[in-house]
Amino acid sequence: MITSMTGFAQTVYSDKSLQITIAVRTYNNRFLDVNLRLNNAFSPLEDRIKSYIASRVSRGRVEVAIQLASQEKLRNGNLAINWELARTYSGLLIELKKTLNIPGPLALSDLLSSKDLVVYQETCFPEEVLWRKLTPPLKKVFDALQKMRSEEGRNLSRDLLERLKLIQAGIDLISLKAPQVIEAYQVRLRERIRKISQGVDVDPLRLAQEVAIMADRSDVSEELIRLESHLNQFKDLFKEAQTVGKKMEFLLQEMNREVNTIGSKAMDSAISHQVVSIKSELEKLREQVQNIE
Repeated sequence: MITSMTGFAQTVYSDKSLQITIAVRTYNNRFLDVNLRLNNAFSPLEDRIKSYIASRVSRGRVEVAIQLASQEKLRNGNLAINWELARTYSGLLIELKKTLNIPGPLALSDLLSSKDLVVYQETCFPEEVLWRKLTPPLKKVFDALQKMRSEEGRNLSRDLLERLKLIQAGIDLISLKAPQVIEAYQVRLRERIRKISQGVDVDPLRLAQEVAIMADRSDVSEELIRLESHLNQFKDLFKEAQTVGKKMEFLLQEMNREVNTIGSKAMDSAISHQVVSIKSELEKLREQVQNIE
């Protein structure tokens, strides 16, 4: 099945204790490239999350943002004093009072006005608890992503199949025209020799040799056989269940190589025209295949 590498999905999971928001974006890339933006609480789960992503996506750039919010911050967290910072502030204030001869004792309000002295600390959820809560929304968001990528894949398939039909039509025309090129060359060669020799009889054996040499140099039958074989293999990939993007890229390279050879051997404008048309469709296929997983 053809699957696009581009897609987006988002989901939110919440219960009495927390809320998890997951957003996933995917882009085309030759290999699997996972980029995570996690809430600090999920950092211990990074390897598990990457393993899960690798089980759902085979290649492409995958950007995943996972945020965590406590539903009851006052009950799930507490206020704490940064004691190290408090001691530093206290020492500085005492030194400042002595240096500037400021009267009066050091007040608690002097310290509390200091920045970051009192901080809020959320209660840390155990790693296994977080993973159990994260797994359902993670599956849900990747199911939604897969649905979107599959739909885009179906659209790509329709376009690819139409272009394959155009390429097949070009191959058929070249296959029909190629034998006629040899016959036309034989007629032209005979006429050219007749004009040069001014009516002198031409050795038919020598003429046959020249035609045979030309026929061998311009014969594209093997290239056409290989080209059609690659084309049929490409079509078969639409039936495969696993990812096929890399295989398609390889077959397109091989098809392009065969078409270039046919173009270099072509001694007919009609064949050259078909070669240009086929190469144009192959380039369009290549651009589309870059988006296929």
